[in-house]
Amino acid sequence: MNTDNTMSGRVNVVLPDEVYETVKNLAGTERRSQSQMAAILIEEALEARKLLQKPPSPDQGKGVA
Repeated sequence: MNTDNTMSGRVNVVLPDEVYETVKNLAGTERRSQSQMAAILIEEALEARKLLQKPPSPDQGKGVA
């Protein structure tokens, strides 16, 4: 995911009502905008399909103390 919170592209999409409501409710639950939630869900889907590499987590490579 974009770690510096910059965005460079835009996509407009029409969603089925059920999908829209799910994204809207999830965004509310996580206190995010619907746009932010959609971006996160798209990135997760691309990572799951191995089409986008997940950035290394800050804890990766550190041993347990």
